[in-house]
Order: sequence, then C-alpha cells, then structure tokens
Amino acid sequence: MRAFFFFALLVCGGLTAVGQQFPSEKFHTGSVTLNDGTELKGRIKYDLTADVILVIETGKSNVTTLSANQFQYFSIDGGKGKAMRFFYAVPVVNQTGYRRPKIFELIHQGGVSLIAREYIATRSRSSSNRSSFRRSMYDPFYGPGNQIVTFSYLAYELWLIDENANLTEVGNTKNDVIRAFPDQHSELRKFIKRERLRVDKLVDLTKVVAHYNELKNL
Repeated sequence: MRAFFFFALLVCGGLTAVGQQFPSEKFHTGSVTLNDGTELKGRIKYDLTADVILVIETGKSNVTTLSANQFQYFSIDGGKGKAMRFFYAVPVVNQTGYRRPKIFELIHQGGVSLIAREYIATRSRSSSNRSSFRRSMYDPFYGPGNQIVTFSYLAYELWLIDENANLTEVGNTKNDVIRAFPDQHSELRKFIKRERLRVDKLVDLTKVVAHYNELKNL
C-alpha cells in the first residue's frame, strides 16, 4: 500500500492536540446524490474504512447510514477558505473477483483523474531523535529522556482512474509514479526533472497528472 502524507497531528500518551480533529471524525455541511438521482442536503460524516457515510438531513435529527452502493457521489464543505470536496462511489474488483463500490475523493479531474482514499495512520518514535519529527507541523510533546512519542497523521492512498473506470495505484517514488501512467513515460520524466517536482507532494503530483492529460490532448 502506497501513501502520501499531507498532514501530521501529534499524539503523546494517548492525548491529542487540543481542539484538533481529523476530517473523518466530524460532520460537514454538504449533499449526497443517491443512485436514483435524489439529492439529500444536510450534514455528512464519512467513514472510508467501512465505505459508508452518515447523513443528518436539514431540518431532521435522525442519522441515516448510507453504504457506497447506495449513492453516486457526495460533496462537503472543505472548510474556511477551501474548495468543496467531492467523493465518488467507484466499483473496485475485490479479491474474490466481485465489483464492490468504494469511496474515493476526487483530487484532479481529467481524461486520467487523480483520486484518493484517506486514512489515519500512527507511528511511534523516541523523543530523543528530534530529526524523526521534521515532517510534523509543530512539535509540542518533546520531554527529557528517551520517551516514546506516538503521533497520528492523515495519509492517503492515491490512484489514477481513466474514462473507462480502470484503476491504477500510484506509488511513492518517481519511477512508480511514471509507471502508473499507460504511456508518455519519457515526457513525464523530463517534465518532473524540468519543473523540479517532488512526487511525494500532492500539489506536484497533481501537476504531473495535469501535464499527462495535456500531452494526450495534443
């Protein structure tokens, strides 16, 4: 499983930073479009591990649980100053050969689109090794001695999907990323080098996907 890390939230001794929540741990204003085209508006909480969403419709108090095979897509408010986030139910062939819808977030749309599945990951490090936390946004939990510090962070599995709904998982090295595309490998390698892109950064990976679609449209 490949993952790119966009956000780090430190946890120490079982205590998370005050006031911090991961996106999947709270309700968001949004709407969901069911398979029959019906749109439900209200507040939405998603669980990508179980591939379900919880919906509280506007003006109601009861919670409705919808699995990925009951809706086409849903959108939620990305937060202050951020764009709306769109999630789609995409059929995925499981180990038994059956197609089962799973929830993916749309990151970049095109002939080949970039989609993602987020999850909360955890790691433990010795607090004496300060360099191991350079990925984090802040570091409030260091103490004297060789304490074990556990931190949780938001991680993503990234995939490419074409217009025929064919999925290809994206790796976390430059060669893995380039091989995820069906062609244009040489041009993509030149583009990454010329633009000094890092494929472990979402914004740079999005540029690679956009450039590939431009090449296919020439």
